[in-house]
Amino acid sequence: MKIGKIKTPSDAVHAIEKLEQLVSVILFNIVLFTLFWQAASRKIGSPSAWTDETARLLFVWLGALGCHLAQKENIHVRIDMILGSLPKKVQMFIEAAINVVMIGLLSYIFYHTFSIVQRKAFTPLVTLGIGENWLYGAMFVWTALTIIEMIAQLVNIFRKGEVVREWVVEDAKNDFYDIKEEE
Repeated sequence: MKIGKIKTPSDAVHAIEKLEQLVSVILFNIVLFTLFWQAASRKIGSPSAWTDETARLLFVWLGALGCHLAQKENIHVRIDMILGSLPKKVQMFIEAAINVVMIGLLSYIFYHTFSIVQRKAFTPLVTLGIGENWLYGAMFVWTALTIIEMIAQLVNIFRKGEVVREWVVEDAKNDFYDIKEEE
């Protein structure tokens, strides 16, 4: 899908999902390089001071994006043996109830995280020279993205009787790593 070919809201959401996946891959590779550099610099006797905080900061952001991607595809670790044995309508009612409760809890976390991010702007990450709000900002972004996703899942539950939205599932002909031109 080309950026200029976005015609519907679902195309825009799919483009954002692809961007989020790409950012996750980039962050993972940066973390990998940072940890490699940390080990190599210690081995040669000149350890880099910035690698610890950089890896920690990026791990937090990577974890936040990973949690959101897992929610999007409804693949969090869960025991659903009992839920799976219930009738489909009861399953969807329970899924909707869980989403409503989670939206409430995440809204509470979002509210309090906002004030934490503001307060931590003046507490520096020593070796990076930036505020700790960059560390706590991941929680702020994660809660916002997950609340939006859970609302979208609620809409999908009531409209189609399914939790996971259709456009999340990858198209076989338009794989993430093999994007082809549309004709």
